[in-house]
Amino acid sequence: MPISITTREDINNSAFTRPAAKAGSLTLRPISLGSLELLRQIGNALATGEAAPDSLDLHTISQFVWVHAAPLDQVVDTIYNEPASVGKAVALFCLDVAPAELQQIAAALTADCSAIQAAGAIPTAPDDDDSPNAQPRR
Repeated sequence: MPISITTREDINNSAFTRPAAKAGSLTLRPISLGSLELLRQIGNALATGEAAPDSLDLHTISQFVWVHAAPLDQVVDTIYNEPASVGKAVALFCLDVAPAELQQIAAALTADCSAIQAAGAIPTAPDDDDSPNAQPRR
């Protein structure tokens, strides 16, 4: 008997447990906490919550494709050891991505965007004084 996904949390969580996706010649690794952290490290608008699902720009999608399809060791090494080279690495990798593949990627990414944003929407500061994380006043 298949398990029914009924809550928003379950739907968001399912985005992180999907198998690798195919887009033309590319195989995209599933979205993971690690891939979101890599995207956050390079300031990708999906990981920072700045991108709207209906307005993903080429730069945002290109970074996503690179993080999820390029050899992982290469991605991690570039981000942490050569951060000034990230733009070049993304551009070189994406030179071989055809426009048809980009359309498939964008469509899949739009479907997962709410889960990605939900995972990245952890507030860094309390909203107000009633927050349990609020600092006591002196």
